[in-house]
Amino acid sequence: MSKPTRARIDYMPGAAALEALQAAQELHPADNLQQLIDRLVITGLAAMAWKQPSLYGRDRDRWQLPKG
Repeated sequence: MSKPTRARIDYMPGAAALEALQAAQELHPADNLQQLIDRLVITGLAAMAWKQPSLYGRDRDRWQLPKG
């Protein structure tokens, strides 16, 4: 039985999502399906918010990671 404070999200994954889950299962064989989904969703959100650092020019000492 699920806890009443947790939202339930039903989904119908596409082929690429199923492939990602299969690859995640191979990388983390001890995790159950829900742990893998949580891991992928959190990592995906972090990746969507990530901004590419400015790596212009050849002076690598001036390259910087984005703020925050």
